[in-house]
Amino acid sequence: MRHNLEEIEQRKVIKYLDELKINQKLDVKFSAICHSTYTESIQAKTKNILDGLRRGLPDLFLIINKHPFFIEMKSSKGVLSDFQKRWINKINECEGIKAYVCYSFEDAKKVIDNYLQNFSLDE
Repeated sequence: MRHNLEEIEQRKVIKYLDELKINQKLDVKFSAICHSTYTESIQAKTKNILDGLRRGLPDLFLIINKHPFFIEMKSSKGVLSDFQKRWINKINECEGIKAYVCYSFEDAKKVIDNYLQNFSLDE
């Protein structure tokens, strides 16, 4: 189960992304990744697995100025699971896409701002 601090930090990231999209009219698309593999219901868990849901995929998928990337949110004391490590390593082996681990809203904001500053719409 996700820790409350992680959820609070992720919600700050979502608020920031919404503000960028609405107030500054930037080319920003994002979605949280459903992580309901940790349900108590064996029926729901079986359905999720059959539908293709797998543990460890990072929490957020973003596209900023045509550049896709993932963010795995953790609390300040959070630890990556082996499933998360494998996903992040596999994503980072790919060309043109990255996965980042962020331990706070400020960490995630730095990653997002880097994409906003370094990748213009003219590319």
